[in-house]
Amino acid sequence: MMKFISDKRFRNILLFSFLAISCGWVGRLVDLKTGTDANGSLGQLIWIVTPLLAMTLLRVFCGDGWHDFGVRPDFKKHSFLYMVSALFSPCCACIILLIGHGTLLDTTPLSPLFFSAVGMAILPSFIKNIFEEFAWRGYLAPKVYALGWNMLLSHIYVGLIWAVWHFPYLFLFVEPTENMITLLPRLVLGVVILSVVYGEIRLLTNSVWPAVVMHTIGNAFIDTLISKKFIVIHEGYSFLMMPSPDGVFSMVITGLIGLWLYKIRVKSMRS
Repeated sequence: MMKFISDKRFRNILLFSFLAISCGWVGRLVDLKTGTDANGSLGQLIWIVTPLLAMTLLRVFCGDGWHDFGVRPDFKKHSFLYMVSALFSPCCACIILLIGHGTLLDTTPLSPLFFSAVGMAILPSFIKNIFEEFAWRGYLAPKVYALGWNMLLSHIYVGLIWAVWHFPYLFLFVEPTENMITLLPRLVLGVVILSVVYGEIRLLTNSVWPAVVMHTIGNAFIDTLISKKFIVIHEGYSFLMMPSPDGVFSMVITGLIGLWLYKIRVKSMRS
């Protein structure tokens, strides 16, 4: 353990992780003093911006450099993986809707207005995910991967920090229908599984942009579906049918896609 702590890369990872985990709680304290409104708050801005700011300072002043930043998009070379990134969340959601239609959830509220709502959510989601993904897939993921750990352990670490970062403002994304004692562990597991998909695409493309695309469309599509009540999940089945990371079916589908991407990467490395 002391060997890791003496490693500059590991120290910087721990520093980033600490700042990422704590900044949201600082933001909540700021909000208690200054308040919030319909457009957000200063605390939310601190929460969103701090990880990217920490990444920038660590790269500029703490010797991490920019060689693994992943800013080149390489659209032409990785067009298939961009397509996977764009279709991932809509396809997962559609599979879940097909499984539960008429039995575990009600899709009658779906209408053409849904696509208009998704379109309106794309730009805000894109801007927000520039900050989020260039912190997590632009910094934390490649730095953890470079430590030489087992890749599954690396994905788990990134997923845990990413999940815990959401906790202070979790109420913005989730309307709990169950006790947080049962919801939070399942949400953490779901985000860890999701980090495998994001991480494998990051490794396959050496770029952050597919993750930005995936996260942008995922937030716009899934959050709109849930928060705007375009589907109604029958009471007692949210844990199973929720198309967000905390849903059991969502975890299974995401895990299978992560395994598929892992096999693609291993095969490409061998060849």
